[in-house]
Amino acid sequence: MEYKKIRFSYAVSAAAWIMAVLIFCSPFTRTIIADETTAPVQEIHGVTEDLENPVKGLLDASPAGIPEPHSDSYLVYDALSDTMLVGKDYDTPMEPASITQIMTVLLALENLQSSDKITIKPSMYDTIPDEFVRIGFVEGEEVTVEECLYSCILKSANDACMALAIQMGGTEAGFVEMMNQRAAELGCTNTHFTNPYGKYDYEHYSTCHDLALILQAALKHPQYTAIATSLSYTMEPTNKYNDKRIMNNGNRYISSPQIAYEYYIGGKTGFADGFGYTIIAGAEKEGKRLVGVMLRTSDAEKRYSELTELLEFCFSKYTTTKIEDSEFLETEKTTVTQIEAALEGSGLSISSTKLEHLEYYSVPLALADSGYSNIVELTSVVISPDLSEQVVLVPINRVFSDGTSYRIGCFSVEIINSNVVKEEKKEPKEESSLGILNLIIIIFVSLVLLAATIFAIGLFLKLTRKRKLRENNKNPTVL
Repeated sequence: MEYKKIRFSYAVSAAAWIMAVLIFCSPFTRTIIADETTAPVQEIHGVTEDLENPVKGLLDASPAGIPEPHSDSYLVYDALSDTMLVGKDYDTPMEPASITQIMTVLLALENLQSSDKITIKPSMYDTIPDEFVRIGFVEGEEVTVEECLYSCILKSANDACMALAIQMGGTEAGFVEMMNQRAAELGCTNTHFTNPYGKYDYEHYSTCHDLALILQAALKHPQYTAIATSLSYTMEPTNKYNDKRIMNNGNRYISSPQIAYEYYIGGKTGFADGFGYTIIAGAEKEGKRLVGVMLRTSDAEKRYSELTELLEFCFSKYTTTKIEDSEFLETEKTTVTQIEAALEGSGLSISSTKLEHLEYYSVPLALADSGYSNIVELTSVVISPDLSEQVVLVPINRVFSDGTSYRIGCFSVEIINSNVVKEEKKEPKEESSLGILNLIIIIFVSLVLLAATIFAIGLFLKLTRKRKLRENNKNPTVL
């Protein structure tokens, strides 16, 4: 009889375990696992054109009447529309020389305050070659960030540049890493820096295109233009230097009346031994902002006049126009009407629209004067009838009278499917109630399993104790 009870308790426990396995492997339990996964994301159908400047390469590859500078590489870049207007070998890596310092200044403007104090360390000057320009900072001297900025931009002082670099990066190597990271963020694809101020190194290079992007970023800071266009700056005595330091602007666009360029808003010059002179300059005229760059030029004086000629040529031959939302009001209404007509009777409808477009675009002045139309390209749009919701991008092109076309924007149109939405709304409720039922079943089975196991173990121990007592009574201890 006792063995029957034990066998019965084992059977109950085993049955509970089998039931648990069946429950956990059943479709009910698998539904819980499915509930925990994320529902698939609907695909977005339609045109996926980006809205970066549609002009790839030069806007004008072979312009008539362009002045030819004596340099191995040059570029004139429109900083508002992100368009390269004219140039030669502008993506060929070359020695930037001390134009490099613009990146150091840019990072200082982004990461430091003008009033911040810098205590000069030997590492801020002891690796600079003797023939390189210096302000003459000494160990322990306290200077401000503003004083270093003026020293870099007006005097091209390499010790001031190193002071800014190590203040930000901790070490020269640490700052070089910051330089290369920021260059990548700006879209510089052919640039690699190894030092903060432009010392020649085989692995230290950039291009006209990349340098234009760096100056473009620097010119967004009014302080850069204010310093670069200053005729001179006086640095007051410091704790280690008793006299004033007077710095005259070394850029002849500012310092020389014969070369001065009235539209100049900031830039830098440089020299690389064995490779010639470099120059970069930003210019603003009649609401347009251009950046001109020349690398490996042959003459220190002519680089100014030749760059001025290039900039003036581009100001006169090309125009940059700001695109306003108001230009597309009627176009948007017409587009929505056409899409609604195409969707009629399908169960699909437009829930919202959004206009996206370039802020500026550049074209040759003669082309702009010929007139244009804004054309919407509905033929390239594909709408899926099966999705509950989708977004289609409808391209907008600016087409000129000679057929020249530029992608300038798009309408982002959100479309919903009322039939699919109704079906989908029921499913979460069913899954929710099913999930609660599954949870109740699992808790119940777990309790049964636990009770059966405890019962079997307890019954086994109880019967074992009784058997031992009987055996002791049959064999009493003899004293």
